[in-house]
Amino acid sequence: MSVIDHMTREEILQMQSAARVYQERADNALAPWDIRAPAPVLGEDIAKYRRDLAVKLKRLLPEAHQLRKVQYRRLDDAILSAFEPDLYRAVHDIAYDRDSVPEGETRRVVSIDSNGMKVVSYVGNRSFVRDFTIPGRRVVGFRTDQGYVNTVGNRLR
Repeated sequence: MSVIDHMTREEILQMQSAARVYQERADNALAPWDIRAPAPVLGEDIAKYRRDLAVKLKRLLPEAHQLRKVQYRRLDDAILSAFEPDLYRAVHDIAYDRDSVPEGETRRVVSIDSNGMKVVSYVGNRSFVRDFTIPGRRVVGFRTDQGYVNTVGNRLR
């Protein structure tokens, strides 16, 4: 028998609504990544669900980020509550940080404007347009009927 078998319908609904609050917070942090947080499983312990969300979110942070080094599954509930807002804010903010994107790559970032329209932008260290440009060349001189002439007008050999 599972834990859910010993709970009343009202207790199950309360537990689900409490878990949905954490899901909504994670959804807000994951919005720029265009990812949805997984829904809580019926009867799943809220503490376990919160820790699973924290582990999923920390994987989006760069390796060197301090919040990525935290072992969220081992934290006490009170300490986890203190870390969660910082983790959610960091995951949301790092989506727009171009320094966190590997060199030569771009990250798709989704934001919603005031009219409710999804705006997709790309974040990276350099523009993709650079790949289409011709490398610049330096003109040293010109070949004329009188021979080679540099850009100033002096004759070259």
